[in-house]
Amino acid sequence: MYVHIGKDVIVNSKNIIAILDIESLEKKKSLKEVLQNLKISDNIIDVSEENKKSLIILQKDCNIIGYISNISSNTIAKRANK
Repeated sequence: MYVHIGKDVIVNSKNIIAILDIESLEKKKSLKEVLQNLKISDNIIDVSEENKKSLIILQKDCNIIGYISNISSNTIAKRANK
């Protein structure tokens, strides 16, 4: 199944590794740490239109990619579970 994560971006739900809440990560000051640990700092695609709400981490063709979205993590999780 495919999931709309913002703008015109649709991803395969099978590729989703994690859906994280940006606000929670920023409160703990761990967003940069998460990105560094996953080694995806260079593979982040921002589709949030300056309204960052969630970080979606995907594995695509043996690469780890992150998308920053303006859609809440709960909404994306519900879409992925349908």
